[in-house]
Amino acid sequence: MININNLLSSIKKIFKKNKGYDKITLRLYGLDIEIERKTNIDIPHEVTVVVPRVELRKKVKGDEEDIEIIMNSITIVHSPRHKELGISSPPPNIPKRINHE
Repeated sequence: MININNLLSSIKKIFKKNKGYDKITLRLYGLDIEIERKTNIDIPHEVTVVVPRVELRKKVKGDEEDIEIIMNSITIVHSPRHKELGISSPPPNIPKRINHE
């Protein structure tokens, strides 16, 4: 006998839409990075890819070819955005300066 609750749960999963979907594909000189993320979270997320330096050096001497690839600090971040509070924080309390003359 079929359990109606399991059947309903399966149907809900089929029709449930993801609220967030991100896909990043980064290909640099033989380095392949791919990230795919599906979420059902109400909070919007930001995806950031930072590639501060990629350098290809090619030296040719006669028939010989020397290739050097330099990649530094490749960063991929997936983070939630902070909700706006609508109230700014108070300025810091700076003590008054005392002149000792």
